[in-house]
Amino acid sequence: MEEQIDILNPDGSPAGYSCGRTEVHAKGLWHRTVHIWAFDGTGRVLFQLRSHLKENNPNLLDTSCAGHISAGDTSRNAAVRELKEELGVQKNPGDLEYLFEATHESVLNDGTYFDNEYYDTYKITLTNEEARHLVPQPGEVDDFVWMTVPEFLELNRKRPERFVSHPKDYQWLESISRL
Repeated sequence: MEEQIDILNPDGSPAGYSCGRTEVHAKGLWHRTVHIWAFDGTGRVLFQLRSHLKENNPNLLDTSCAGHISAGDTSRNAAVRELKEELGVQKNPGDLEYLFEATHESVLNDGTYFDNEYYDTYKITLTNEEARHLVPQPGEVDDFVWMTVPEFLELNRKRPERFVSHPKDYQWLESISRL
């Protein structure tokens, strides 16, 4: 059975019903997702290389991990689930540092896939052991790339086409580079 996702009104309030993921994106229904930025002990940030098999944004560098919040679930639980699925890292909801909520609207795949989402953004610090033993989820993640925030900012400035576009997340990364 396809994952069910709670639908939102455009203002972010609950619409009171759920739909399957396919319908959500075919109709451009507003929904909730999570973005998680993983850091190592030295302050490097983890980017995932999206699988070459992905329908959207294949072979692009993206947030450390991200995903939909299933119907009836919480943002933190979804983030913990995504960390386990995409990175092979087991964390607890309390390990996540909440950063901000943002919205994202995009039209992909020649106008056949609509992504209208509210997303919660989290930061997590991985232990040295976790950072050394990441396990990419087949079909979702092909590889991982570690870089410092200044390295990311420079590469994104020179080659933005290598990254999935997340302007609000990238503004946050830029803001922490000035600290």
